[in-house]
Amino acid sequence: MKTHTATGVVLILGLSAGLLPAPQAQAQSQGREREAVRRVEDLSLAFEQASRVIAPSVVYITALQRPGGRDRRDLQEFFERFGRSRDRAEPDDERRGRPTRGQGSGVIVRSDGHILTNYHVIENALRVEVTLANGRKYDAEIVGTDEETDLAVIRIDADNLQPATFSDSDDIAVGQWVLAVGNPFGLENTVTAGIISAKGRPAMGLADFGNFIQTDAAINPGNSGGPLVNLRGEILGINNAITTQTGGYMGIGFAIPGNMARSVLESLLEHGEVLRGWLGISMSTRPVDPDEAARAGFEGQGVLILNVSDGSPADEAGLREGDIITGVNGKVIPNSSVLMNAVARRPPGTRVEMTIFREGRDRRMPVLLGERPPRVELLLAQRGAVASEELGLIVQELNEQRMRDQELQTSRGVVVIVVTSNGPADGLGIQLRDVIIALDHQPIEDIDDFRQVMDGFDADSPLHIQLKRGRSTFSAEFK
Repeated sequence: MKTHTATGVVLILGLSAGLLPAPQAQAQSQGREREAVRRVEDLSLAFEQASRVIAPSVVYITALQRPGGRDRRDLQEFFERFGRSRDRAEPDDERRGRPTRGQGSGVIVRSDGHILTNYHVIENALRVEVTLANGRKYDAEIVGTDEETDLAVIRIDADNLQPATFSDSDDIAVGQWVLAVGNPFGLENTVTAGIISAKGRPAMGLADFGNFIQTDAAINPGNSGGPLVNLRGEILGINNAITTQTGGYMGIGFAIPGNMARSVLESLLEHGEVLRGWLGISMSTRPVDPDEAARAGFEGQGVLILNVSDGSPADEAGLREGDIITGVNGKVIPNSSVLMNAVARRPPGTRVEMTIFREGRDRRMPVLLGERPPRVELLLAQRGAVASEELGLIVQELNEQRMRDQELQTSRGVVVIVVTSNGPADGLGIQLRDVIIALDHQPIEDIDDFRQVMDGFDADSPLHIQLKRGRSTFSAEFK
C-alpha cells in the first residue's frame, strides 16, 4: 500500500510538470529557442557595433627598414656618451643587405593625425607609410618612441580623423569579451574575437615593462600595434606579441595595457620622451620563497629587494637589501612587474608610501621618486655588470638569486643581459641568458675572470668563446 501510494505521487507530479499537451509543450520549447537566439544575436550585434566604432581609427602601417632588423639592445649611444669609439668599422651596405619592408598596425589617437603603434613596427625605418581605413595613403613622421614598453607615436598630415577612445584597463576582468583589430599578414581591417585569458603577465623578454594582457583573440604577424578593444569599441590594450611554435596563431596573444599606452602617449607628446619614476633597487623577479618567508614570519605576496643603489631614492628613504615590498600607496604589490609599473607610471618627484616587511613586522616608509636613468646605465649600475664594446654585449656576475630567477643550469661564468644588434655577439647568435663559461680557452668563473681576459684581448686576433644555453654547451669564435 505504501509503495502504491508513492508511485501515485510520482505519476501525479509527472503529469503536472512534464506531460503538457503537445501544442503547449512545443510552444514553450520554441519560446526558449527564440530567447536563446535573441541573446546570441544581441551579442553578435555588440560585436558588430564595436567593430564599426573602432574600424575608422585603425590603420595599416608599412615601413621600409634599414638592414639589420630590430635593435632593442643597442649600446652605441652609451659608448658615444662616455667618450668611447668603435674600433670595428660598421658593415657596408652590401654586407648588411638591402632594406626590408615591415608591416603592422596602428590606431589613431588624435584627430590631427597622431597614431599609436608598436616601436618594433617602425624601428630602424627609412620611410613609414600609413593607409587609412578608407584607403588613403600618407607618409608618416616618427614623433617619439619608447623602447622600454615597445610603443611609438607617429603622425600623418591629415585632419578631422576619428580617434579611438581609451577605457580603464585596470578594470578589465578575466573572461571579458574583447576584439583584436589590425592587418594580419597584410589583410587590412581584420577583426577577431576572444576573451581576456589572463592579466598582469610579466615582460617575458617582450619589453622592459610587463603587466601584459593575455588574450585568445587571434593575433598574427601584422596585428602588432593595433588595438585590443572592449564591446564598446574602446581601447583596452595595444596588440604586441604572440606565443607560438609555428609562427602563427596558437591562442596565446599579448597586449600592452591601455593605461600604460595612454601614459606613454601623453608623455611623448608633452615632453618628447617618457619620464618615469625610479626607486633605485634590484629586485627578485620570482615570488618570495615560501620556506624563507616562513622562517622570517612573513605571509602573503611581495617583492624581495636584492640590492639598493648608493644615493638612490630607495637608499635615501632607508630601504635596504632583504626588505620585502608589499604595497605602494595602499595597493598590494604581488610581483616585480606590478612594482615596476607602479613606480614607473608616476612622474619623478612624486612622493609615495611604501609598505615593507622587515624583521618580522610591516613598516610604512615614504619615498621621493627620482627620474629613471637610461636603460643601459641602469643595467651597468647593477652589481657585477660589465659592458664589452669589443664583443657588443653586457654581462653580469652570477649569484644564487639570478640562477633561481632565470633557471640557469650552471653555477659558474657570467650571464649575458644585453646583446647589441648587429654587433659581433649578435652575429654569432649569442642570446640573452646565455652564460659565458670560457674565453680564449680560459675558464670564466666570475666577473673578474671576464675582465682579465678582455683587458688582454687583441682586437686583431680571434677570440674563442664557450657558453651554456640551458643544458647545452656551444662554442664560437670572434674574428
